Amino acid sequence: MGSGLNIYGIVWEKKREFSRPKSIESKEKREVKGNSRIGIEGYGVYVPRYRLNVSDLKEVWGREARGIKSFPGKFDDQASYACNSTLNALSHCSVKGEEIGFIEVGSESKVYAVKPTASIVAGLLKSEDCLACDNEFACKAGTHAMINGFNFVKVNGGFGLAIGSDSSQGAPGDELELTASDGAASFVIGKKNPIAIIEGYTSYTTDTSDFWRNEGERFPKHAARFTGEPAYYKHTINAAKRLMEKLDLELEEIDYVVFHQPNSKFPRVVGKRLGFKEEQIEPGIVFDFIGNSYSACSLLGLAKVLDQAAPHQRILIISYGSGAGSDAISLVTTPAINEKRKNIKRSVKSWIGEEDRDNLIFGSYGLYLKNKGII
Repeated sequence: MGSGLNIYGIVWEKKREFSRPKSIESKEKREVKGNSRIGIEGYGVYVPRYRLNVSDLKEVWGREARGIKSFPGKFDDQASYACNSTLNALSHCSVKGEEIGFIEVGSESKVYAVKPTASIVAGLLKSEDCLACDNEFACKAGTHAMINGFNFVKVNGGFGLAIGSDSSQGAPGDELELTASDGAASFVIGKKNPIAIIEGYTSYTTDTSDFWRNEGERFPKHAARFTGEPAYYKHTINAAKRLMEKLDLELEEIDYVVFHQPNSKFPRVVGKRLGFKEEQIEPGIVFDFIGNSYSACSLLGLAKVLDQAAPHQRILIISYGSGAGSDAISLVTTPAINEKRKNIKRSVKSWIGEEDRDNLIFGSYGLYLKNKGII
């Protein structure tokens, strides 16, 4: 037990030691396809402590539901998530803020309608000589930022920062309210000493209106069951297959696969449809512990896998964003993943509550509505 005080939302507590990442050894030695040497230098996450047991909503809306989801503390928001996850990422890879030449924040719940979250992060890092922007493509905006960061470093060198951060929206009483949650993940991209090399990516996009929010409206609308087959499954499968064809990859050459997780069912179903096994899918599941954190969701799953991945393992991440599109990115870990792991003070499993569950605060539906700014 450490000493001193730490602040989370509105609660002060004594500092404590959290569980740390634990590597799982592997005999497999994957080789990078192609000549890329650009990849993830470090990563960090942030998930607020607060949890809502969605079964409590039955008393209000009369709907049977199970599961838990994260929600903000009094002073938490999408920008603070992005900033905190970024500080954790820089600590992981020992890169200074002023060294970052590119910042992109993927989100659909920006604090300001007109003012980028990326500039807030740049101000925190004192990184004035940088290209900074936000992007929005529903829940795939985080992987979009990673691809843009990869391409920036490829052309300009230095370091890029890709962030997925959301305080997800769901109207009271709507199905989205059962799953929409909060969190962020940040990734420093570079070629100095990456822990995982990005060996390739593909994107698949169509004009499919399964989820949208009109100008001036507070909460998004969705097309219910239409979000499955013609939307999530179609785009996820096509992006994954096209990347595997592009890199000439077989299923058995992939050690972990991470999908976007709008619910507990979809990532497991699409994984089996593609031919992946349970042991390839389950390590990247975060939904069961925090719900759907939109742009951060698949990136949190990737961070969770990186926490345990051994050197020379291949990870496939496939995001999905309504509207609709999917990004698929393939990464191969390097020996640096073990070298830098000692810099991580808290595991993703601890952040999401799979471990250190006693650190969580389970709040009422009323507190949830208040902290989300709905009442």
